[in-house]
Amino acid sequence: MIQSNILLRYPFLRTFLNLRTNIAALSFISCSIPLFLMGHVTMGIAFSLGSISCGFADTSSVTKYRILDFSITLPLFFLISLGIEIVFPHSLLFVGSLAVVSFALFMLAVLTPRLGAIGFAAILLAIYAMLLHLDGRPIWLIPLWLTGGAVWYILWQTLAIIFLPNQESKDILSDLYQALAKKLMIHDQGFIFATDKNQLFIQSAQLRSQIATLSHTLEYRIHQQFSCGEDSAKLQDLYRFLKIAERINEQTRLMYFTSTPLLKQHCPQWLEYIHHANQQISQYLAQVSVNNVHHLALPNIDFDALRRYQAPKEAQQEIIAAQAFINKLDIIYLSLCELKNQSNTLTSPIITKPILLTWKWRDIASKLTSQMTLKSSYFRHALRGALSLTTGLIVVRLLDLDFGFWTLMTSLLILRPNLSMTWTRLLQRLTGTICGLMVVGGLLHFQVATSILPFMFCIAAVLFFHTSARHYGFAVFFVTLFVFAGFSLNGQGDNIMLPRLDNTVLGVIIPLVFVFILTPGWQKKSFPTQLDTTINGYIDYLKSLQVYLVNKQESQLNIVQSHFQDCVVNDTNLFDHWMGYLGEPHRKSQTSSHILLCSRSSNIILRILTQLNENKQTLPLNPSVSSNLDHAITSLTLLQQKLQQSPHHTDLFDHISKQEQVIYQSFTYIENEIYQLNNTELLALLSQEVRSFLTTMDLPLTEK
Repeated sequence: MIQSNILLRYPFLRTFLNLRTNIAALSFISCSIPLFLMGHVTMGIAFSLGSISCGFADTSSVTKYRILDFSITLPLFFLISLGIEIVFPHSLLFVGSLAVVSFALFMLAVLTPRLGAIGFAAILLAIYAMLLHLDGRPIWLIPLWLTGGAVWYILWQTLAIIFLPNQESKDILSDLYQALAKKLMIHDQGFIFATDKNQLFIQSAQLRSQIATLSHTLEYRIHQQFSCGEDSAKLQDLYRFLKIAERINEQTRLMYFTSTPLLKQHCPQWLEYIHHANQQISQYLAQVSVNNVHHLALPNIDFDALRRYQAPKEAQQEIIAAQAFINKLDIIYLSLCELKNQSNTLTSPIITKPILLTWKWRDIASKLTSQMTLKSSYFRHALRGALSLTTGLIVVRLLDLDFGFWTLMTSLLILRPNLSMTWTRLLQRLTGTICGLMVVGGLLHFQVATSILPFMFCIAAVLFFHTSARHYGFAVFFVTLFVFAGFSLNGQGDNIMLPRLDNTVLGVIIPLVFVFILTPGWQKKSFPTQLDTTINGYIDYLKSLQVYLVNKQESQLNIVQSHFQDCVVNDTNLFDHWMGYLGEPHRKSQTSSHILLCSRSSNIILRILTQLNENKQTLPLNPSVSSNLDHAITSLTLLQQKLQQSPHHTDLFDHISKQEQVIYQSFTYIENEIYQLNNTELLALLSQEVRSFLTTMDLPLTEK
């Protein structure tokens, strides 16, 4: 239990158990230290950088696709770095070729995500080749060393595939259960703390977003392997664990509970028992993995005793809500019991073919040309990237900046598809660099021994691998130490501080300018569109539920479940828009609160639908249910029509500001009542929630 508590409190420690980052780190260390000790410093750095680049290119979960990816990556790495060596002395040719080649490599993402990762890695390797260029060397030498580093990474990854099959998927699954444990603990706060419901929603939604990402990533990997014939008992087990995790996640969506002063006064011991049961389940969840689940002891919890607790009559309403929480906790506990079951009682996974590249040149050309428009996010990102790198190269060459190619690397690494993501990355890059340079200044002042530098170089690189995916600011801090150690080994450590800072500042300004110029993707403007998509998803779900209730056919049940999953994704995306808005410069607190209000209201609707979806097989289509379904669909349709009346939805936030208090009162009431209602009343409550929004939009509540 001690280990699970540490991992829950410090989730970044989990990255040290992650296979992919460990393979990259082992590959890096095993090629760097021996070459450094033999005196081949530049060769060691080149091997290290080639290994890093190959790690970025390695994204497939299927062995045969990995082989294909590596067969593309190695010659591409050699040709790209060789091209850099050839054009390096010729500024005009250098600038022109960088613009064309970088744009083409960015656009590879249009064909498949795997090729997109290879394209990004190739651009990164090209910048590494610029950093390592030295006049007088044979032009094939640096390309050979960089490619050699990639080969070294492939050898380590091959060993991992042979001796630790599916380990990367197991790592993702462990992260998923860790996130579920944290989410369950957050819902437990209402038993012991006076919880702000807005803050509780934010914390829970952040974890929902993380869980959705992990779940979708793992499902894609497993489906990709199934579709390629890589079936095995372990893979079936991973799929079973994933489906149980999704079921647990669905139950946590219905576990919002805050104990009232009355309940705390009359039943403090009972609340403590529920809190303790929740903690035990959370701690168990935090430890779950495919390998250890049969050795983990399930906590011993008597749910019948929890339910039998006698409470005074004046607290009966609060007791109902607490009983509902216990019921959900019991369902989660039963799901955890299923983890130990060896047989796969779940339905077979729906095999979806992974995204594959067709090698028909006409199809490739058609796919690329169809994206050559500013309406395409791929095209905009590729254009921004190419312009940023080209502009950076021109500035570096004109000003003859020392170590100027760091500018290009900074631009490549902070550039993201929209302004909020780029701005957040920019701040993390600047903060990490400045903190790293402060430490470098201390190391220079105390004149760190040369014998320590190779180990500092490797340790900083390993810490970079283990923080880059989750804590980019920390990763930049460690990579600054890594750069210092590498250049100190080359005798240039005293000269890097100011150039590193100058080039970082320049490297973050250039892509920011192009993101501002080329459709920045303001979250405030795109949020109403996502709200419209979310509402449409709710309408589709209710209509499919209506069809299912007429005949209760199994085929229609799958359609209902598919629409429900779309609702979950849309609601998560709605909250992510709020998170994105927080990352933008010059945000307004009022707009932020309005977006959050919409997200909370949408989540209330989703919780009602979750409750209905849970009971859909026993839900009768009587006149009352049918009428309430019709009213809910009509209300949602009216709201969608109102949103669509303004092409840019510019008046949405103005309307919300007029009736903000009404909306809050509405969903506060629903949160307090949802546990006590049957399916018919839930449908009526759904219409009520939507109509509170219609009121804010000044829309008549008459059917059209």
